[in-house]
Amino acid sequence: ITEDVVTRFIDPLALPKTAVIRDLGCGPGYFLDLMGARGFTSVRGITLSTDDINICASKGHRDLVRGDMNFLADADESVDLLFCRHSLEHSPFPYITLIEYNRVLKPNGVLYVEVPAPDCDLAHEKNRNHYSILGKTMWLSLLERTGFDVTWHDYEFPVRFEDDRGQVQERYYIFVCRRRRPMDIK
Repeated sequence: ITEDVVTRFIDPLALPKTAVIRDLGCGPGYFLDLMGARGFTSVRGITLSTDDINICASKGHRDLVRGDMNFLADADESVDLLFCRHSLEHSPFPYITLIEYNRVLKPNGVLYVEVPAPDCDLAHEKNRNHYSILGKTMWLSLLERTGFDVTWHDYEFPVRFEDDRGQVQERYYIFVCRRRRPMDIK
């Protein structure tokens, strides 16, 4: 899925190869792999997991930070793209997190957000590490209130399990956002 969303939503942005990119909740580095293969030179993976840091490092990724995706160390208006695939639902306070993303993005910078939709067969609301399984209208409201222009996409696909769950339908929301105005909260 990561390769598909990069091809469909990130490649068309036509970012320069020197763009400052952050993979928020980088996991084992799938996005880092794809961006490295595309020749991007300033991509940083951020995760709280030491295991994920070690996996990414074993694959040759060097710009890795063990840190919190809710509070970034980047300077104001210094980042071109924040890639936030299946991590924002882990924030207990997405409004505050989105204000932080606005802070670090350059004017017209891009925020890619992908989150599971509520009320799917996989019941993401019951995952004990998910705190923000919100509906489309609420996500759109939060993104707009935090200074972003948003294009929204629905992403549905079947998931097949080899146990009694069989095949289920999964649905994600994808938001491709442009930072249009700063948040004046200082």
